[in-house]
Amino acid sequence: MESSFDMLKINEIIADMIDDHILVCNPEGEIIFSNKAMQSYLGYSDIELKQKSFLDIIADIHTNKAKSIIKNASEKPSGLEELLFNGKHGLTKLHSRLFQKNNLIFVYGNEKYVEYERLRKKLDVEIANAIKIHKRSLPESLPDTEDISFASLYIPAQELGGDLFDVFKVDNGLLNDYFEQYVCFTADVSGHGLDSAMLAIFVKDTIRSYFRLKHIPGQVLSPKEIMHFFVEQYIKEGYPIEYLVCIFLVVFDLKTNELTYCNAGFHMCPVLVRDKENIIELNKGGLPISTAIEEDLYKYEDHSLHLSTGMTLFIMSDGLPEQRSNNEFYEDRLKKLFAEVYSLKPVNIVQKVHEDFNDFLKYEKINDDITLVVVKLSKTLK
Repeated sequence: MESSFDMLKINEIIADMIDDHILVCNPEGEIIFSNKAMQSYLGYSDIELKQKSFLDIIADIHTNKAKSIIKNASEKPSGLEELLFNGKHGLTKLHSRLFQKNNLIFVYGNEKYVEYERLRKKLDVEIANAIKIHKRSLPESLPDTEDISFASLYIPAQELGGDLFDVFKVDNGLLNDYFEQYVCFTADVSGHGLDSAMLAIFVKDTIRSYFRLKHIPGQVLSPKEIMHFFVEQYIKEGYPIEYLVCIFLVVFDLKTNELTYCNAGFHMCPVLVRDKENIIELNKGGLPISTAIEEDLYKYEDHSLHLSTGMTLFIMSDGLPEQRSNNEFYEDRLKKLFAEVYSLKPVNIVQKVHEDFNDFLKYEKINDDITLVVVKLSKTLK
């Protein structure tokens, strides 16, 4: 059956529905089509425009510029050019692109393009600055002593990530000779854009501020107290309910030989390897942090384990084990790898995991931010 549709009429209707200003000329520059947006912008009717050539409606100051653009027109659209048009009611400016196809010259433009471009450039600058700020919020180096050493792997899913980690030795002032404590935490903020990255920085700054405002040198260090302090500050800030913050925080006390941790919402539990036959998950945890949850529901607890020589702790956000490739999760392969590489130095462990992850990933896109912190106790731990 032959189609009874008038394709020219359909295309004309579609052109009249869009916001872009469209003009079509023949090789001699005579206008053969204009859509309603262009007619309205210039103040001419369709019939009036068809009685003119393209150069007739170009202001004298831009005539040579328009001629050059037409002469160099190709099937590839030109850059956005600013042209002054002789509108019916005076001069009017329009940023336009031109291209040539099927022996016709097409002119189309929209002043929104200019605003979009301005906003895009502004956003690009803001994102570039945010990336720098976020990178600076990550530790430049991690503690590496005879008794304890740390290493990390961090890969954001996008340029900006919602994951963040930090490791530092606790400053006990004049009592430093009597204490040797290290704090390590990993945070996972929902999403992985500009807002998530900035919220992750808030997590770090708030936990750090606990040691400036609350910690007394020589006082017993409690991860749950740090977590409750963070919850209090987070709720006080009034972040939107759609954000979710998960934090795993652990304190290594090398004088008492204890590991004490508190888990706020990390469902991928850290893995502790003492040897190939002694692998445990630190699976005791509490609620993730959100302003959608009543503050009195947060009942975090400290959980402690005795440190032993040579033990290795793997702390990860869910992006690493939950990455998929060929319809398989990386989790099982990762845990098997932990049992094989735990005896290496942390920096070498991280290298092995990174290599294996890339082999697993192949050409798949990373779905979520990847964070892994490896902690190893010396074989000569006192």
